[in-house]
Amino acid sequence: MTERAKDKLKPRLSLSRKKKKKKEAETSASNTPITSFFSSQPPPKLACPLCGQLVPRFGINEHIDRQCENFDRGDSPPDVVSNMSPRSNPPKSPELESKVEKGGSKTSPYFKNTCQQTPREMTSKTVVRTIGLGSLSSKLSRKYHNTPEGQPTEDNTAPSEMLCSSQKENVLIQTSQDKEDFNVSSVDSPAALCSETDAVKSSSPSKPAKRKNEMTSGDTSSQKKSKHEEKSGEPDQARRGSELLSPSSRGPALSSEEAFQRTPAGAAENQSPDAAPLPYYLRNFLTVLHAVLENEDDGALFNQEDMSAVRAFETLPVTAQKLYVRLFQRKLKWLQVNKLDYEEICSNLGPVAQELVQSGFLQSEEDLKDLKESLDLLPAPELKALAKTFHLGGSGTQKQQLVDGLLRLSRQKSVFCLASARGNVGTVILRRAKQLAGSCVRLSRGPRAVFSRILLLFSLTDTMDEEETAAGGQNQLFTILLVNSGRLAFPDYTVQRLAKVFRDREDLIRYEASMRALLEVTTEMQGGRWELALELYSAAKTTWCELRTTQDLSHQEELPVFLRSFTTGWAYTRILSRGVEILQRLRRYQEAVEELRSLLKQCVYCHDSRGRWWDRLALNLHQHLKQPQEAICAIRDGLLDPLVRTGHKLSLHQRALRMKEAASCKKYRSQLRDLPSLQVHDVKHVTIRGQLFPHEGGTGKSRFLLPTTEEGDDCARATVICSVEELCLAHYRRQGFDQGIHGEGSTFSTLFALLMWDIIFLHGIPDVFRNPYQTCPLDLYTDCFYENRKEAIASRVQLLCEASVETLCGMMEDVWSSQEGKVCSLVSWERFSSLRQAQSLVACLGGAFLSGIVDRMAKDYRHCRGGLPDLVVWNTSDNSYKLVEVKGPNDRLSHKQQIWLDELQKLGADVEVCHVTAIGARGGCLE
Repeated sequence: MTERAKDKLKPRLSLSRKKKKKKEAETSASNTPITSFFSSQPPPKLACPLCGQLVPRFGINEHIDRQCENFDRGDSPPDVVSNMSPRSNPPKSPELESKVEKGGSKTSPYFKNTCQQTPREMTSKTVVRTIGLGSLSSKLSRKYHNTPEGQPTEDNTAPSEMLCSSQKENVLIQTSQDKEDFNVSSVDSPAALCSETDAVKSSSPSKPAKRKNEMTSGDTSSQKKSKHEEKSGEPDQARRGSELLSPSSRGPALSSEEAFQRTPAGAAENQSPDAAPLPYYLRNFLTVLHAVLENEDDGALFNQEDMSAVRAFETLPVTAQKLYVRLFQRKLKWLQVNKLDYEEICSNLGPVAQELVQSGFLQSEEDLKDLKESLDLLPAPELKALAKTFHLGGSGTQKQQLVDGLLRLSRQKSVFCLASARGNVGTVILRRAKQLAGSCVRLSRGPRAVFSRILLLFSLTDTMDEEETAAGGQNQLFTILLVNSGRLAFPDYTVQRLAKVFRDREDLIRYEASMRALLEVTTEMQGGRWELALELYSAAKTTWCELRTTQDLSHQEELPVFLRSFTTGWAYTRILSRGVEILQRLRRYQEAVEELRSLLKQCVYCHDSRGRWWDRLALNLHQHLKQPQEAICAIRDGLLDPLVRTGHKLSLHQRALRMKEAASCKKYRSQLRDLPSLQVHDVKHVTIRGQLFPHEGGTGKSRFLLPTTEEGDDCARATVICSVEELCLAHYRRQGFDQGIHGEGSTFSTLFALLMWDIIFLHGIPDVFRNPYQTCPLDLYTDCFYENRKEAIASRVQLLCEASVETLCGMMEDVWSSQEGKVCSLVSWERFSSLRQAQSLVACLGGAFLSGIVDRMAKDYRHCRGGLPDLVVWNTSDNSYKLVEVKGPNDRLSHKQQIWLDELQKLGADVEVCHVTAIGARGGCLE
C-alpha cells in the first residue's frame, strides 16, 4: 500500500473511533436509571432557626443549647438581651419595622410556609400559650409572660396574638425581646390552675373558671416578679422548693396571689443577687412537682418516704438539680461520667455526680453488677480492646458480636481456680470492663419512680412512651424552642375534676406497672421478637389474674367510660388484646380463640375493640380452625353487639355472604340466611390512566409522571413527579373544578370542629377536662360525648339543616377569627389556605349535607373519623362539588370507606371512586 493511501485511511480510522466512543457514551447514558437524576443528599449544614447561622446538621441542637446567641437558656447573665418572648409583642424598633415593611421575617429557610396574622386585641377569654400534647417532656417547657401593672406594652396591643397555624414550620421567630419575658408567670403555672379549678366548685356555673388571670389585672405579685427576676440564689431557691413541697404546706385551694407566692417561678426573690436564674428545664420541673403535689387528691397518693425524696431533691444545690433533671430526661441506663457534657451546668461534672451519689439519687460504678450492662456501656474501641485481651473478635467485628462473644465466654469456668470466685471468667471480664469504663452513674430507681409518677399524674392523658424511649432528650429542645418562639394556645375550657381515678398510692403504682408492661410488650412486637413478646404477655396475664382475685376493682367499673382508660384493668386488657395477635403470629390459633372469648365475656374495658375481637374470632374459627358452625355463632353475636360499629359490622356481614356462597358451607345456608343483614350500596366508579414513575425497588407508594405545559409558552413542556391523589386532582381540574383539597378525614373533621367548637368545649361537664393542656375532651372518642351534649348537638344539627349560605359562612368566620391557631386535635388549620376557601366549600356543600355529617360524627366520632373520601373538589362558579375516593394500582376499598361512600351518597353528595391504572414509561400521557 502506498504512503498516500495510508494517509487517507488515518482520518477515517480516527473518525470511526470518535463515533464508537460517542455510541458508548449514549448507551451508558440510556442505561442510567432516571432516579439517579432525582437523588439528593441531605444538606450538610442547616440554618439555625434563631440566628440564621449555618451549622452542621448533627450539631444543630448543640448549637442552639450552647452557642446560639439568640436562645435564652434561663441561666444567661442579666445583661444578655433575649430575642424571644412567648407572650409579648416584638419591640417597635426602627430596624425591626424596616424588616417588617420589607416582608423579611427572621426564620429558617426551610420553614417556607410561615404565615403571619394581623395582631388582634385580647378578648375577655384569655388563653394559655403552650405547645400541643404529645410528649411528657413538652409539659416541662411552658413559658408564660405577665405584663406588670403600670407597664403597658409599647404598641398597646394585647400579647395574645397567635400564629395562623399549629405546624412546626409556621412558627414565627421573634427577633428581639427583653430577658424578663422568659420568667414564668405564677398565675399561669399549673399550681395556680389547679387552685383555680378547685375554686370553680364554689363559683357560679355561668362564670367558668379561667386558666389564667387577665394580663392587665391589678395583681401586685406581678410587680414583685418583675423586680426580683433579676435576682437569684441557689441555696435559697432549694430551701424554697423544700418548703413548697412539704406535706404541711399543702392546704386548701390557693388564690392566684397565693399560688404565685408559692410557685418556684415566683421564688426568684429569695435568690442571691449574684446567682444566675434557673434554667428552663429545672424551673419547669419544679413547677410540675409543685402543681401535682399541691392538688389534694394527687398529693394524697404519695407517702412520707416519697415526699422525703422530693424534699431531698429540693435541698440539693442548683448544679446538682440541673444535672439530675438532665439525666432524668434521658433513657435509664449507665452513663460514663467523663462522657457527660453539660457546659451550662459545670465544666467538671465529677464532683456534682458524686454529690448526687451521696444523696442517693444516683448509683455509682460500685452498684454495677451486671456484665451485659457494663459491656453495653463501653464504646466500640474499648470493647474491642477488652475482647482482644481474651482473644476474641477481629478488626472488623461489630460491637454486638463482641458483646455476645464475651457473654458466652463469661459462662465458662476457669480450670485453674475452680473454688475461687475470682477465678470465674465472668467476674474477671466484669472487673476489667469497669476499669475501662471508669466512673459511671445511673439514676436510682427509687427517687426516679417517685418523679415518674408525678409526671404521670401531671399529664395523665398521655402515654409513657416519651419518657421511656428518651424522646425528651433531642425532641424536648425543639419543643422548647417552639414554645419560646411560637404562639401556640389551647382552647378555652373549664377544668372540673370530680372523680378519683386512683384510690390510693398502691393503686397508682399498679397502674404505672401495667403501663410499663404494655409498653414492653408493644416494643417487642414492633421489633418482631414474638417469642419474647409471648413471655411478657404471659407474665402480664398472670399478674392480671392475681389482681382480679386479690384486689377490689369495683371502683374502676363505676368510673365513666372515658376515665376507665386510665385504670389498671384497661391497660392489662390492652395487653391481652395484643396477646391475641402474638398467638396468631405464632400460629397458635386455638389459644387465640380462647383469649378472644375471654375478652368478649367482659364489657368493662376497651369497648372500642369489641368489633375487632368479634371479626378476628370469626376469621380464626372459619379459616384456621375449620369450625363453620361456631364461626356463624360468632358472626351472629357480633352483629347483635351494640358496641360493634361501621367497618367491623360490615366485615362480619361480608364474611357471612362469602360463607353462604362457599360450597363447603352448603348445609349452613339456612342459618346464614337468618343472620342480621346490612345494606351498603355501591357508588359510581371511574378509571383514568397515569404514567408510572419507575422508582427503585418497586415498593412503597406509587408515584406518577404528570406532563404539564408552562404558562406563556405553548411549546414548552415540563414533567413533574406526583402522587396518585395529585394526578386525580389534575384530572378533575381539567373537568372544571377550580378548587380541590387532598385532606381525607381531616377536611371533614376540621369542618366539624369549626361548626361545633362551642359544643365540643362546652362548660359544665365534669371530668372531661382534667388538666389545662388538652386538645380535646376526654369523652370525644366514646358514646359519652353525644350523651353529655345531646340537646346542644340536636339543636345545632337542626340549625345547620335550616341555615342559609350566609349563616353558614358567618358561623365559620366567627370561630375562625376567634380560635384560629389554637391547638385542637380535630382541626388542621393549614388544611384550608384561607377562611375564604373554607367558606366557598361550605357554600357548595350546603347546610343539609353538613348537618348530616355533623350528626353522624357527633354520635360516634371514634369509628367515623376514618374512611372518608380522599379528595374534595368543587367549582366556585356554579357551586358544584364532588367527593372522590382515590384508588391506585393494587388498592381496594376498605369496609369503612364503603360505608362512608354509601352514607355520603344518601346525604345527596356527588360521590365517586377514581381508579388509577398505571402504564409503563413508554406509554402515552394521561388519558
